[in-house]
Amino acid sequence: MLHPSPGSAGSAVSFANRYENFIGGEWVAPVNGRYFENITPVTGAVF
Repeated sequence: MLHPSPGSAGSAVSFANRYENFIGGEWVAPVNGRYFENITPVTGAVF
């Protein structure tokens, strides 16, 4: 059985564009506002 890739049409899994850090029970943005790209080791694509 094949499933659509996360984030693609028809997928049961989706991702937000950015995630905060969960610290002390709250979502907190990075101090300097700098985010980084998350690269999957499977395909090398950014997700």
